[in-house]
Amino acid sequence: MKFSVLGPAGTFADAAAKAYLKAQPFSDISFDYHPTFDQVYQAVSGDDIGLLPLENQLDGYVSATLQRLQSADVTEIGEMTIPVDFGLVANVTELNQIKRIYVQFKTEGQCQQLLTSMPDVQIITTSSNMISLEKFQNGELGDAAIIPQSQMADLSVPLMMNNVADQDDNSTRFIIFKSQAADLEALSQQHLATDQFKAPLFVTPSSNDHPGTLYDILGYLADNQLNLVTIMSLPVKTQLGVYSFYLEISGTREQQAVLFKTLRKMTAKYHVHLLGYYAV
Repeated sequence: MKFSVLGPAGTFADAAAKAYLKAQPFSDISFDYHPTFDQVYQAVSGDDIGLLPLENQLDGYVSATLQRLQSADVTEIGEMTIPVDFGLVANVTELNQIKRIYVQFKTEGQCQQLLTSMPDVQIITTSSNMISLEKFQNGELGDAAIIPQSQMADLSVPLMMNNVADQDDNSTRFIIFKSQAADLEALSQQHLATDQFKAPLFVTPSSNDHPGTLYDILGYLADNQLNLVTIMSLPVKTQLGVYSFYLEISGTREQQAVLFKTLRKMTAKYHVHLLGYYAV
């Protein structure tokens, strides 16, 4: 059994995957590292599982993950939130000597105070924190990178700055998924390991959009005392101006029957793409 994550070893995704496994009964599982979101997603098949970042405390939701979930046949089986911290490394002795800085696309949004303090520096966006580190190590004089704090212990460079994120209490939430479509009826028979659940889904209105559509969708939840913890809109991409809504619903074990009864009602009027139902 493989566990596909953003790699190589030492990434925040790697740390989240290892933290998740500590509380799970999986045995004989090996890590399968990939450099991009797409490669992680494509690598998961059969009984394998995968992990992708979903939300950062400072920079919000990861659109690259949401866009895949929007049309993906996956079942989310859990989530893991871990603290994340970043450091700056450079092969110069002063900040004003930095000419170019490598930073992962989500990391950039979490370290704005530092980056805006260097307006003349060229920011080069990368697809992963480990690629930022690799490009820095293979770079030229004047290069710098923002990397995970955990990676700094093994480096020896002229300039190092610890904890450069905009807040000290930063964290990222990851989802764990399998490559099979979430089945509403099968999940409705699932027994939770804890008293609390989360159910992520996409709801897409019909092409005959009208005023009050979102109000109507949320009314299903409010009428049944189901707690909405997340709402995001994403374009459906088949037509300009048409959006689907990403929702996360939370509740207690006693609300399981109410949740699935409500989702069945919603499917009669909207396209409901359920992504999972799991204990939190």
